[in-house]
Amino acid sequence: MAAILLWSMSVALTRSLAEVLGPFGAGAAIYTVSGVLVLLVTGMPKIRQQRAAYLWGCGSLFVIYMVCFALAIGMAASRQQTLEIGLINYLWPSLTLLFALPLLKISARWWLYPGILLAFSGIIWVVSGGSLSLNDFIHNISSNLLAYLLAIIAAVAWSLYSNLVRIYCHGKGVLPLFLFVTAACLWIMTPIFSQLPTEMIPQDAILELLLMGATTAIAYVCWDIAMRKGNITLVAALSYFTPLFSILIASVWLNTQPGRAFWPGVGLVVIGSLLCWSASRNKN
Repeated sequence: MAAILLWSMSVALTRSLAEVLGPFGAGAAIYTVSGVLVLLVTGMPKIRQQRAAYLWGCGSLFVIYMVCFALAIGMAASRQQTLEIGLINYLWPSLTLLFALPLLKISARWWLYPGILLAFSGIIWVVSGGSLSLNDFIHNISSNLLAYLLAIIAAVAWSLYSNLVRIYCHGKGVLPLFLFVTAACLWIMTPIFSQLPTEMIPQDAILELLLMGATTAIAYVCWDIAMRKGNITLVAALSYFTPLFSILIASVWLNTQPGRAFWPGVGLVVIGSLLCWSASRNKN
């Protein structure tokens, strides 16, 4: 729950940082600071104690998610495409639940599936403001297919990572290594896809970077613990609230009101999440 709340804060807190460093530069800087902070807290990761499947498999999925999603957002040709790519990204809670059934041998009752559908419908309703056009969505996919494919790959990668880390990770894992590799990839991409800042970085941006680095580090540490030791179906069901909290926090931060579609969408997410949780809570 802490990870979900911290991720929900990221949209409101990183906007000005991205305006200074660019989207790729901001991500690279945040993951660099996060990696350093996690390393200071957890100590040097014990790589030799980990399975190759965790190091290479889960590590690759972690980096693929971050890089593919950053590329997909960067390739969006309009605000509408950015919104739709964000919606595709929010498939990961649903996919996490679905992948948990075969991978973690979780049994679920039949109402898990309508619960997933209701919760994701609520996300679509809230994020799109109740005005998502299917025809426009299909047109945008056909006009920018690669960006949408990258978003789908990202959603699949993160949902697989969230399940497989429970199977293959031993002990504390090597999260700092994953963060550093992600940061390195984004640093390489920064001069290719965006411009590096030419002026001195203002003090406010440095403070925002430290704040975002700290919250991101805490979020990923919490998420790893939740995926390895917690009730994965409950955590995945709660994950549906990430975009809702994000909109609510951004509204407070920017002193605006959520749209009229917000509360009906919240109702759908609440009902869908409760169905997902109850469908498997006695079967883990």
